[in-house]
Amino acid sequence: MPDATALDQATAMIEKAWDSPIEALEALAVRSPRDYPLLRSVLHTRTTLSVAAHAVSVHQDRLHALTRPGYVPGFYEEDQITAQQLSTFALPRRRAVRICRRSGA
Repeated sequence: MPDATALDQATAMIEKAWDSPIEALEALAVRSPRDYPLLRSVLHTRTTLSVAAHAVSVHQDRLHALTRPGYVPGFYEEDQITAQQLSTFALPRRRAVRICRRSGA
């Protein structure tokens, strides 16, 4: 699987280990979580990987849009780009601090 994503590889590994399709395993994990705690944990990890893969895809698309041929983002766009990325992760916005060195005394 040279072109397979990490999510595809994880899905294949889970299906092979549990010898069932992923849809059946998801239903089983939801129906009886106490009976299969390891399966529930594995599927939770797979879901997290799926969310992360989607976030990476979105950021790659944004980066591609910013670096299209013939386009150079202006310095003034830096705050917009940073704000857009920070809002995606719902982190508090931080302002850049400039450090100025004074010459002389």
